[in-house]
Amino acid sequence: LQKKVTLLKHFRNYLVEQQKKADDVKVDHQISDASSLTYLKKWVRTKHAILFRLSNHTVQIVFYDQTEVLLTQDERYITYVDKKRQRLTYHLNDELVGSNSEMAKRLKYAKEILHQLLAGQQRR
Repeated sequence: LQKKVTLLKHFRNYLVEQQKKADDVKVDHQISDASSLTYLKKWVRTKHAILFRLSNHTVQIVFYDQTEVLLTQDERYITYVDKKRQRLTYHLNDELVGSNSEMAKRLKYAKEILHQLLAGQQRR
C-alpha cells in the first residue's frame, strides 16, 4: 500500500509541474496576442443608434431596431445586418448598396453622424 501511495504522490507532482508549464506557455502566448487584439476606442450614443469606433479603424453602428452597419478600415466594404439578422457584405461601389432603401437610409445617417464627429474633433 505504501508503494502505491508513493507512486500516486509522484504522479500528482508530475501533473502539477506539467500544469505549471502549460500555464506559463499560455500566459506568454496570451501576452503576445494581446498586442493584436481589437478594442473599443470610442463610442457615441445618438437618437437612433450607438456608434462604435474600434482600434482597427472599423466603425460599427448598431441601430435601435437591431439593424447594423459596419464600415471597414479601408472604406471599401460595407456589412449590413438587416432586421431579420441576415448579414450581407458589399463592396462600396456595388450597385446593390443604393438599391436597398433601408440600408441606404442607415448609411446616410451613419455618414451624417461621422461628419458631425469629425467636425467636432477638428474644432478642439
